[in-house]
Amino acid sequence: MLQIDERLYSMTQGKIGEPFMRAIAEISNETSIIWGELLPLEQILVNDEQVLALVKSYCVEDVAAFSSAEQGVKKVLQDLLQHNYDAHVLQYMMLHQTIETQGLLRFLTGVEMSLPVQEIKALVVHKVENKWLIHPIWREDEPFWRTLYAKKLYSILMQVNIVNIPNPALIILELQKALANTMSKNRVATIIHQLINHITQQSELSYELKMLHLNDVIIHFTSGSRHFRKLRKRIAQLEAMWSEEGQWALTEKERTLLAYILLEEAVSRKDTEQILIQGLFLIEDDRLNNHIVELMVEYNEVLKIIPPQPETIVKAYDKNCGEFILYHVIGALAKANQFERIVALLKDYEIASCLEIYQYINGAQDVDLLHKLEASVQRGIASIVDGSPQNIRQSLAKWQGDYRVKKGPYAEIALMTSKHVCNILKSLWATEQFELFERLIEIYRKYLFIPAHFKQLRAFVATTVRSNDF
Repeated sequence: MLQIDERLYSMTQGKIGEPFMRAIAEISNETSIIWGELLPLEQILVNDEQVLALVKSYCVEDVAAFSSAEQGVKKVLQDLLQHNYDAHVLQYMMLHQTIETQGLLRFLTGVEMSLPVQEIKALVVHKVENKWLIHPIWREDEPFWRTLYAKKLYSILMQVNIVNIPNPALIILELQKALANTMSKNRVATIIHQLINHITQQSELSYELKMLHLNDVIIHFTSGSRHFRKLRKRIAQLEAMWSEEGQWALTEKERTLLAYILLEEAVSRKDTEQILIQGLFLIEDDRLNNHIVELMVEYNEVLKIIPPQPETIVKAYDKNCGEFILYHVIGALAKANQFERIVALLKDYEIASCLEIYQYINGAQDVDLLHKLEASVQRGIASIVDGSPQNIRQSLAKWQGDYRVKKGPYAEIALMTSKHVCNILKSLWATEQFELFERLIEIYRKYLFIPAHFKQLRAFVATTVRSNDF
């Protein structure tokens, strides 16, 4: 164990809060208004020889030929594998047939490892300049070790230029996660934002700095209403700084991410104009298809990652990012009376409604298609009620009795689907697709009828035919 770790643990008896901050103050010779005292770098960073010895002591007890690069490092990796270490180690071994000693350290950089030693919950290793941060998370007094880890990361980011940190964005996310163990989301987001502002003032433009600014936006997005309300300002600042053509200009994928965040923000504000601007940006030029899957993997804390459900029109449209985008764009287009554009979306995207409507609008030659539409609604309801499309009769009976119950188990999905189907019905009526309109409204009245939504639909149709006979 590092000397500073032993000293702080002894001084605090493994406690956080006031004892922890007093102990840090005794060791520190520098402070900041962002999150207090900084730990001296020379006490928390170690050289290659030291980190290898620490990895050896924390990970395994028997590495006979540790200085022999291939045999020693493979032995460490194999021992980790035997204790349920993740599959990336195996991939690493397969890709690097000749492994040098430093290969282990390169692989471990930025990884929180689950370790075979029962007393240790995790071990984190980061490369910093030409040295290493290695920190164990012990099971006993775990909050102390996680808070100390956060203080080490904070101290590094305050004192080391980000160009000398291989992945500063990862360090920021690790710091956020470590702080979240003992602080509110609001407090964590404030610390991270102030820290990134400090780093910005000390740094030149670089890819690493841009990634920190993107992280700042994402943290605001996920940290409660106070920070969520500042999203437009944060994104405007980011776009102003990184919009010019150049080496670090925002990529199409990054612009897509920001547009999605702004769409969610616009939905929360019920800002129809911005919903259309951001939503149509996401749809146009096939950005939805080109980037959404990759973004869902990289930013799953932002994008909704439940698989889409084109097999039914009855669904929670806020669980999948593609369906969420199309749901709100269609709603905004309906408010703007742009019904031809709605039909165009229904024609281009099956997840904008369901497979049967998509096929019908695209001219599928199937005489049973409209009958299949009702069957798909029934299966969708059964899946919601029973978790399976099998028990249709019982599920429909339960749905009919409960879906209009305020705050009932199906109320949210029913309201969302009803509103969406009514917008589709308006577009079908306005574009004179009466056969599909008549079949869909029959299904709507049977399974999805919400009086307030139907009243609005009826008024819309009445104004177009100048008649209340509907």
